[in-house]
Amino acid sequence: MAGRALAFADKEVARMATELYVPVAGDDWYQRRRDDTEGAFFKKVSDQGPRREGGGTRQGIYLLTASGKLLGFKNHQDPEVMREVLRQGLAAWRRLPAAERQPGAIQIEEPAKLDPRYSRTPPAGGLILNVYTRILERDAKNGYCRGNCSFPGGNAAARDHLWLTKSDWQALIPDAAKPGDEFPLPARLAERILRFHLVDNTRGEPTFWRREDIRDKKLTLMVAEASDRELCLRLKGKALLATAANPAQAQRGYEVELQGVLHYDVMKQAIDHLTLVALGDHWGRGEWTPNPRPGRMPLGIVFELSPGDKPADRVPPEAARDLDSYLGRNN
Repeated sequence: MAGRALAFADKEVARMATELYVPVAGDDWYQRRRDDTEGAFFKKVSDQGPRREGGGTRQGIYLLTASGKLLGFKNHQDPEVMREVLRQGLAAWRRLPAAERQPGAIQIEEPAKLDPRYSRTPPAGGLILNVYTRILERDAKNGYCRGNCSFPGGNAAARDHLWLTKSDWQALIPDAAKPGDEFPLPARLAERILRFHLVDNTRGEPTFWRREDIRDKKLTLMVAEASDRELCLRLKGKALLATAANPAQAQRGYEVELQGVLHYDVMKQAIDHLTLVALGDHWGRGEWTPNPRPGRMPLGIVFELSPGDKPADRVPPEAARDLDSYLGRNN
């Protein structure tokens, strides 16, 4: 993920991909598993490349026609390599018979079958939060600045989404609230944030925390303002996540403090502002995230309410692959 993002951060790669191709993004985890029209099309294309049936992954950059003919493939992070692959794909396109390249040569029909096991849409009536993760370093004044690491692209911000169901966000709004009232963040939402979003995903797909990795937590909502028109809550807390009961012996961990603000429009019965910041020291590597920085290093994570009106905003959370576990339905 981080490597391919580095390649597509290149201006020329981005220009070629958007002006000379029709860019489409999909999650290989879903695509190679789904038993429907879209899954069959993906397998048809990928079977023409080096990652055909039998491998554990089919991820990569595929250049293809609307009919499913593979023109090129690469899974690489070097922008120069990707520029050349895009050029080669265009050359292969131009070698096709003119009849295959004419507008309307391929008629795209509605999918005849949809596999509901691998379809993810935001919960009806729920909320979407954009999640940004970035490695940090301490500066000369013991503040924070951008971090650096040896992994290409690892110093850029990683992205994800946090989904709240309608019942999740409604549980955040107390009845008969008075300034100074405090109550714990609902357990189901607290666990979702801790296990699936307080992770280092800056170098690739993260390893999520197990329930037993939550060694300590205290997340509290306090009523800052309350009237018949609005309600303002402040979230504060801390948590310790570690793969061993003794943090000093943990292969991976995150000791973090959290602060946030929530604004609720009483008249509209809607949350119109929600921001949460998590900041602390992270250490260790996940199964698919090699080359961590040595020792404990600062990691910052920001959550902010998304309007959810763009396709990119509706991309499911990484952890939503196991949707029941993510939403706490199997507790």
